[in-house]
Amino acid sequence: MPRSGPNHSVPVLAGSVAIVATGVAVNTGLDTSARTVPALLLIALGVAGVTSTARESSTVRLRRGAKRWWLLAFAAFLPYALATAPDSESAAAVGDAFAGPVVGLALESIAGAMVCCAVAMTVLYAFAWYGIHPGRPTPEERVLTDGGDE
Repeated sequence: MPRSGPNHSVPVLAGSVAIVATGVAVNTGLDTSARTVPALLLIALGVAGVTSTARESSTVRLRRGAKRWWLLAFAAFLPYALATAPDSESAAAVGDAFAGPVVGLALESIAGAMVCCAVAMTVLYAFAWYGIHPGRPTPEERVLTDGGDE
């Protein structure tokens, strides 16, 4: 997993990713109407934990972190794709190793969690690149402080 911040953030990061994966797993299935709100709450809580570990990071570190999250999301999606939609006989043979409801749920949860975290880190990077970053003045405050169009 991407590391950002001090070493004490690694357990927070791992726990937050697990919470996101649990939220994705809770919402998986046929009758999801009753599970949607708890799933969204778990996903939001986990994503908040993931992004809180990077709140003191520079824009460069956020960009690198977002790239790492997308690489992890792609790597997590590959086994899920092979298990659920094999296109050839060789892919079907590899996908059979991942067959089963528990393994399928785990693969879907992990892949979904990685994508959610990658999107969250990308949004955090975009905000930081634009100038909305924790601990720094907002773009509006900078305009007011600098005097605007003088």
